Amino acid sequence: MDYEIHREEMDRLKYSHENEVARLERHNKRTFIFALIVFIALILTNAGWIVHESMYEDVVTTQTVTQEASGNEIALSGIGDIYGSSKTDGNTDN
Repeated sequence: MDYEIHREEMDRLKYSHENEVARLERHNKRTFIFALIVFIALILTNAGWIVHESMYEDVVTTQTVTQEASGNEIALSGIGDIYGSSKTDGNTDN
């Protein structure tokens, strides 16, 4: 009699364990599919940004600024006058 009760309990535990393993396998499959979809989305968005950025040309412009200096004053023509001092004691002249 004890043997039959023990066997029924073992069968119930085995059945419960098999259900848990099957549930875990389904969960792992869903997790893998989700990770694969996220990875593919990452690759597609990166490719999209590369295509988007390659549509534009790099435009290089140059600007020539002339500079006239006399003493401690520096004037940049075309931009405005900038005055400075070459003193090293921390005082500046405006």
